[in-house]
Amino acid sequence: MDLKEIKKKYQFIVINVESEESWVLSSDRQVSKFLNDTYGINLSHMYIKRHLQKEEYILKESILIKNLW
Repeated sequence: MDLKEIKKKYQFIVINVESEESWVLSSDRQVSKFLNDTYGINLSHMYIKRHLQKEEYILKESILIKNLW
């Protein structure tokens, strides 16, 4: 696997700062669905995408969301 494929497959990291669990996801849609299904946090994938273009991270209810690349 070359670096281009790695960057495409691993784009976002989601960290629960209280339990120190972390997940790596490949799309903003996956992040949105994961947050809604696991924590009941409703953030649209477009909000995640646009916010992370302007800011370095999103911190919501002790869940940290960050771009890897």
